[in-house]
Amino acid sequence: MANEIPSPEEISSDIRSLRSACGLSQQELATVCGLSQSTIARLERDISALNPSYATVFRVMEALRSCNAKPGSDHLEKKSKSIMHKRIVYAKPYEKISHTIEKFKHYDFPQLPVLDNNMRVIGTVYQRDLLGILSQNPEAAKRRQILSIMKGPLPQITKDMSVSLLRPLLESSGAVIIVENGKAIGIITIYDIIKGV
Repeated sequence: MANEIPSPEEISSDIRSLRSACGLSQQELATVCGLSQSTIARLERDISALNPSYATVFRVMEALRSCNAKPGSDHLEKKSKSIMHKRIVYAKPYEKISHTIEKFKHYDFPQLPVLDNNMRVIGTVYQRDLLGILSQNPEAAKRRQILSIMKGPLPQITKDMSVSLLRPLLESSGAVIIVENGKAIGIITIYDIIKGV
């Protein structure tokens, strides 16, 4: 006999229980899937009321399957805290672009997080954006503050998120910030995943 199609209540229950089994908060699952936390909450509460697209439900279930999968690589089963760099190279919102350029030259990262004095995540500055700004009026651009050119922040996760869930985040952003009590405590880049495989 063919398997019955699960009811909306069963799908909501499955999402809730799988997320719990993965040890993920609603916000963490939302970050991995590129959705809002409220969407995840509504999917878990009453999926029929939300009436999501197939693509949305598929994205959530794929993320949860990845978390539960046993790919054979111990590296992918690790927690983010085990591979994160505790020393974060970052720009400050009010520092001059010229100062940030020196950091890019020294470390050769494609992007740097922008953090305030309390290590709170403010945004991100990208090498490619600096190139565009500097090509217009180099001397004037170097005197500008990072705050004037920064983009939105990199994805923020907890130190206990499974490394196996980081792939979609790193593919889109290149790096993720590990946050605890509202403060950045570490960073993971694509290279950190590649070198451990």
